[in-house]
Amino acid sequence: MLHLTGAGKDVNVPEADPGTGARYVALPYTDRMELAYAVADLALGRSGAGTVSELAAVGLPAVYVPLPIGNGEQRLNAAEVVEAGGGIVVEDAMLDADRVRSTVLPLVTDPERLAAMGAAAVEHGERHADDLLVDLVLDAAGHR
Repeated sequence: MLHLTGAGKDVNVPEADPGTGARYVALPYTDRMELAYAVADLALGRSGAGTVSELAAVGLPAVYVPLPIGNGEQRLNAAEVVEAGGGIVVEDAMLDADRVRSTVLPLVTDPERLAAMGAAAVEHGERHADDLLVDLVLDAAGHR
């Protein structure tokens, strides 16, 4: 379990599971998100536009927890991926240890469902969005 907490947020880190050797690692930040995504089976996090776009581009299934503030944009960011089956939404107020046990743990231990969710997510992702954006800018500037 990799938990990216954000700066200044302390987390009590449990010892490695003696039966499986599974570890819980808490870091304030990583500058190598591509490596975190590469080894992940499932993401649990907010549904900001960047996060949803990245997860869909790499086909990583997700449990999205939209921020309960603003105009609901985080829910909207994840809507199409969730509708397609590439993720699920859990309301911020509903995310607690019981919800993790009842929703996240069964999901992370179901490789067939994760594979189906990943395939659905990647259908909504654009791996070459950076190149497409460059093309749009060059076209708009009259350089193509």
